[in-house]
Amino acid sequence: MGIKIFRINSGLFFVSCMLLSSVALGQSKADTLKQKHNESVTIYGSSRPVTGEALKINRQPQVPTLNMSAIPLISGFSGIKIPTTIQLKEIKPASNIPATQRIVPWKSLLTLGLGSRISPLLEYFYSGGKPKHYLLTVHLLHHSSFLNIKNYLPSPYTYSKAGISYNKYFSYHLLTIRGDYRISSNRYYGYNTKGDTLQYDKNDASLKQYYQVASVGVKYASNYRSIYKLNHLFRANTYYLSDKHGMSETNIHFDFDLHKGFKVSKIFNHQQLGLEGDFDYYKNTASGLYPGYQTHEDYYTRVLPYFDARYGIFSFKAGLNFEWLKQGSGKLHFYPYLHVNVNVAPGIFSFFGGLDGGLKKNSYLNLSRENPYLSSMQNDFRWQNTQFEAFGGFRGNIIRHLGFEFRAGYRKFENMAYFDHQSYFVDPFFTRPSRYNYMPLKNEFYVFYANGHVFDLSGSLTYANTPNFNLWLKGEYHNYSLERYQKLLYKPLLSAQFGASYLINKRIKPWVEVYFMGKQRAAHYSSGIYLWSGYYYYLGSYFDVNLGTDYQIDKQLTGFIRVTNLLNKHYFRYDQYPVGGLEVMVGIHYRF
Repeated sequence: MGIKIFRINSGLFFVSCMLLSSVALGQSKADTLKQKHNESVTIYGSSRPVTGEALKINRQPQVPTLNMSAIPLISGFSGIKIPTTIQLKEIKPASNIPATQRIVPWKSLLTLGLGSRISPLLEYFYSGGKPKHYLLTVHLLHHSSFLNIKNYLPSPYTYSKAGISYNKYFSYHLLTIRGDYRISSNRYYGYNTKGDTLQYDKNDASLKQYYQVASVGVKYASNYRSIYKLNHLFRANTYYLSDKHGMSETNIHFDFDLHKGFKVSKIFNHQQLGLEGDFDYYKNTASGLYPGYQTHEDYYTRVLPYFDARYGIFSFKAGLNFEWLKQGSGKLHFYPYLHVNVNVAPGIFSFFGGLDGGLKKNSYLNLSRENPYLSSMQNDFRWQNTQFEAFGGFRGNIIRHLGFEFRAGYRKFENMAYFDHQSYFVDPFFTRPSRYNYMPLKNEFYVFYANGHVFDLSGSLTYANTPNFNLWLKGEYHNYSLERYQKLLYKPLLSAQFGASYLINKRIKPWVEVYFMGKQRAAHYSSGIYLWSGYYYYLGSYFDVNLGTDYQIDKQLTGFIRVTNLLNKHYFRYDQYPVGGLEVMVGIHYRF
């Protein structure tokens, strides 16, 4: 086992800040009691890529587009040399569009861009169909970067995606069928070629990595006018993930929700009885390991009977989660479920709180998106067990344009995943399984797990005067307490986000995004002949500033310019992996 030398002692970390949080702006919604389903043509406007999620702080809100409806997409690229996380959100029919409102129904949007890091961007959207019958959406995307980071191994990356979704509308039901394919590539570039004494070959195939994911899904949901009918939702999804070095993950998922209004008691104005459930099957394979360790299979089932009711300003949903997990042997878990809301001033101010808990898979899919430098010589992807969670807070709106939210919570958990380097003795006589004879690369990461509890604070503030001025502010603070000797690496205690945009003369929209990441514990290792040694240290805090401008040339054409990592800081999100510096991208959006 490798020796870790502690050079930094744990200390008190105290932060005091005021965090405010956002509530979605009020948008008109069709009254489902007066219509069979919501449906209209989706209108596309100019959009802009936003900084990638992969190593940024959580997710970023979209900035509304110039004079047109926003595209339901979060897509982006960043200065960080990793595959950018792209999320394709389901495109839903909007609320009714007044017949007197003259809007050109653009069905397609094409985005072309080129960045200073030799970074081409190509994106295409199509959304069209027959009103009240069906809606077809197509999304194609490619983004890549080929400019390397000074004094490090070559660090190109690419991300490509193709997705399709089909919605079929019936009188009281909606059928959705979707499928997509994603592939991303990157390099284990975390070698300082100026000061590193290790011998390495920059063309070594083992330093290259790619992840590919194919997924399909189907959903069938009711949309009845009355709550006293048996409302239902059934959804099935599956995906297959594989990488360059023999790692793979297969998932089959099914979930449902059945609920029906009942007059259980005269006390409540509204009351429903319901039943939710999930089933998951996971198969993880690592072909590089010893045969007895290559394949793991998990079976998971959840059932939640619940009661949903409202009395005046009080509303709640209460039930009991029954969760069964089989990993070799099966085990049944129980968790209370209670979510309460007190609507003090309808539409203006409310309190919320609750109790919760449950199991969640630390899947290879999610972990590889968070950290693309994972080793393929591992197969221990456990389920995080949130044994108990209590939370509460308040949210509201002021004069419709200003939304806020504040939330505090406490969680007790087992098997929270984090990343660290690995160290093994090399057995020259090969008396141990092959996994003990593999000498890991010093810049690849393994998944480790911690038990403990955490106190969370989060909040945000949003101001929107669409389409003229938009502003958002968000922050999070986490105070972890772990079992003895455990270190939760690469988990920031404090993070914050700020963004704003302003529309000038109905044509020019400048915007800015600022991200702050507080310091976080990390680990660094050096290698020997048979043994690696290392120490813990702290990655410094950093700001990441991004800005740009959209300019609407005519009704169909919009130009844009983006500047990411304006401060040109090669800060570290993971040990030995500096991010790329400043990048300028220019491009166009064309609607047709």
